[in-house]
Amino acid sequence: MNRRRAISILGASTFAGLSSCRSRDPLHTFSTVAFGTDVHFQTHGISDSTFNNISEKCSLRLRVIESLFSLYDPESAICRLNRDGELENPHPEFLKLVRTALTFGEKTSGTFDITVQPLWNWRTKWKSADLAERVELEKTTWNETLALVDYRKVTATESVISFEKSGMAITLNAINQGYATDEIIALLKRNGVRNALVNIGEYAALGFASDGKPWSVELADTGESIDLPPSRALAVSAGSGYTFDPEGRYHHIFRPADGANTRPESSIVVTAPKATEADALSTTFAITSDSERQAILKKFPEATFLEIRP
Repeated sequence: MNRRRAISILGASTFAGLSSCRSRDPLHTFSTVAFGTDVHFQTHGISDSTFNNISEKCSLRLRVIESLFSLYDPESAICRLNRDGELENPHPEFLKLVRTALTFGEKTSGTFDITVQPLWNWRTKWKSADLAERVELEKTTWNETLALVDYRKVTATESVISFEKSGMAITLNAINQGYATDEIIALLKRNGVRNALVNIGEYAALGFASDGKPWSVELADTGESIDLPPSRALAVSAGSGYTFDPEGRYHHIFRPADGANTRPESSIVVTAPKATEADALSTTFAITSDSERQAILKKFPEATFLEIRP
């Protein structure tokens, strides 16, 4: 579930028509890079000094979160767990998100599964192989790799997080950016911010845009805009965001039961009260059938779902 987006999303109303009101309510914009993507939040109704102070806190908070969940930092908590098969005395925040992800696995009947990382590793190896090597890989290692995928074989306690089988690995890429978005929203609230739009790969709204209207997110590839009322979040997933072959048959969102890559042509948009929830559900709905989606939505009654086809 290492996810790339086929469509980018931009906060539309945050830029439109601001020049007329900038003098009475200036817009402040924070930008950095985290989780391999551009990160920013926009806010108004605070002073320059307050904004600068909050920006420093946000930068520090993001570095802490990334140090736990990054698959590219060999010393991150998740990399140490995947390398060793267990992680003793896990950081409380890391344990919290692993447990949250496992709960999403239960609520989606396993269609959200953080243990699909071996499938990503296998398909990456397959991508770099020639035709004969690919055939051999498919014959000899695909089924044993698939057997490593099962969120129920992860133990997560205060003393240790461990895998039941050697070779298992997890990814939190389908949930950690949503979690980071929620954490930055919480930080802004604690520091007196009442109006903000946060983008860490997923969007979350706090209060209203400077024109008094809801923050608006524009789906750049379609031109469609979605208003985000206060305390709502939005996430987008699409299999076509990253593919392993030129034909687009194999992409980065794996169906855990069989490793299949379904619905590559669609972009999935989910809104929910929390970005963590929107993030997990958008990935899940990228590989589920219509009936599965409806069953899952009953367990998340405050979430909304939209599928965009080319």
